[in-house]
Amino acid sequence: MYPDLWIFPCINTSFPNTMDKRKNKGRRKGVFGHLCSMYYTIEGKRFLCILYVAGLLSGSIFLNISIRMNLFRTTDFLGFVEYIQTLNGLDTSAFFSYVCLIRFRQLLLFFICLFLFSPYVVYCVLDFLVSLLMGFFISTLVNYYGWAGMIKGIGFLIPHYFFYGIVLCVIYIYLFQKTPLSKMYMFSAGKRFSFIKNRKIFENKIVVAGFCLLMFVIGCYGEAYLNPGILKIFFH
Repeated sequence: MYPDLWIFPCINTSFPNTMDKRKNKGRRKGVFGHLCSMYYTIEGKRFLCILYVAGLLSGSIFLNISIRMNLFRTTDFLGFVEYIQTLNGLDTSAFFSYVCLIRFRQLLLFFICLFLFSPYVVYCVLDFLVSLLMGFFISTLVNYYGWAGMIKGIGFLIPHYFFYGIVLCVIYIYLFQKTPLSKMYMFSAGKRFSFIKNRKIFENKIVVAGFCLLMFVIGCYGEAYLNPGILKIFFH
C-alpha cells in the first residue's frame, strides 16, 4: 500500500493527453515506490527509534511535572494496583474472551488505519503512542515502588506483548517486503525451504494471515492465562 496522493501534493496529477498520462502514471508509481523504500531504509528505522525514545521521555516528563505542580497525585494513577487485586479468584475463561474481544477491536482499528492512511505514518503514530504510554506507566511505577518499579513493570508485558509485537513486525515486513528491510529476515535453509530462499513466504497472504492469527491467539492466551500468575510473582 502506497501513500495517498494528498501526502505528496508536489506531484502533479493533471496530464494533457492519454499518452502523457500513461507515461506519467508509470513514473508516478516509481516515485511512490522510491518514497516508500526511503521510509524503510536505515533513516526510516532510525526515525522510528527516535520517536520511541521521544515518547518514553515525553510520558515520563509529563507525569513528573504534573505531580510536582500538584495537578495530579501518584495515587491517581494506581489503577494497576486494583487490577492486581482483581486477579484473586479470576475467571480465566471469561477473562480470555474479554481479552480477545478488546485486542481484536484494537487490531481491527489498526487495519482500518493502514487502509485509510500511509502505513508508515500509522506505524510512526503507533510507535509514539505506545512509547508515550510506556513512559507514563513506568514513571508511575517508579514513583510508587522506587527503582524496583522498572523491574515490576516487566511483569505487565510478558509474555503477551512479545507475540503482539511479532504480529506487528510480520505485517510491517509483508507490506514492505520489496524494501531493504525485508533482507534482514530472509534466510536460506537449502532446497527443502526453497520457498523461503526465493522470498515467496511473505508474498503468500494466507501464510501471513494464518501466522498473524496464530500469534494473536497465543498472545491473548498468554495475557489471560499466564500473565496473571506472572504478576502475582512480581507483586507478591
